[in-house]
Amino acid sequence: MKRFFIFLTGLFASSWVIYAQENIPVQASYECLYEYQVTNEKGDRDTYATILQIGSHAARFLDYTAYQTDSIGQSPNTSQEEVEKFQKQEQRNEFFFDQTVWQNQPTNKMSVYSVIPPDRYTYTENSHSVQWTLTEDTDTVCGYICHKATGAYGGRMWTTWYAQDIPVPFGPWKLCGLPGLVMRATDADGIHSFEAIAFRKGITDIPAPNTKNYIKTTRDKFVKMKNNFEKNPMGNIPFETIGRMVIDKQGGGKGSIFIDGQQLRIRPNGYVPLELQ
Repeated sequence: MKRFFIFLTGLFASSWVIYAQENIPVQASYECLYEYQVTNEKGDRDTYATILQIGSHAARFLDYTAYQTDSIGQSPNTSQEEVEKFQKQEQRNEFFFDQTVWQNQPTNKMSVYSVIPPDRYTYTENSHSVQWTLTEDTDTVCGYICHKATGAYGGRMWTTWYAQDIPVPFGPWKLCGLPGLVMRATDADGIHSFEAIAFRKGITDIPAPNTKNYIKTTRDKFVKMKNNFEKNPMGNIPFETIGRMVIDKQGGGKGSIFIDGQQLRIRPNGYVPLELQ
């Protein structure tokens, strides 16, 4: 147990629902960095760097390079050159987690922001989509004693380990709603895993969700569209929808493809969906 975080109980317990406010920036009290790994059919394993920003009533999970771009942009003394440097880093990231998930925003819901080029989409769903089964099993993750819970979501069975010493109902991606921060999560097939590698005080604010230029849809529609699109990204973009295509080769490599301003990311080892249904 890490004594430093005992006072979190008074800060977070129960209040995360009662005092939720919508569409305003949230002070990130803490941040948890996760290593997300996914293994394809050939046994190739891709590793993504992700982060969960934790506020008093809401949390945001996103790719770490996107977080860095956001953070540098919040500094009043940042030059345009520095901002562009981080934007290029995000652009060149081959292992980019392209879902941003707001937990408990709006209250008791999750808001998801993601991409199917050339469009951006957003949808909301229930924050308590997983019916967790709690057990007495314990393990240590990232220095914290954690308890085990299991539950089904999106066609996969998940095993999670949550830290009661960090009494917030958040976790990586959509795996939330437990009586402590989820520090590790693995699906039953051993394909997807999230594991905390650092827990620290918050550094920047969490910007308010921005739905501008996003198409509102439903979770079921989005999951079907996304999984179908990722089978053949280049082949699944209707030609008639393309207004402008740009290949940016700054920084070398194969270059980055943009369709109507939206980046088309080609995954080196293919796409393995988190959600099957």
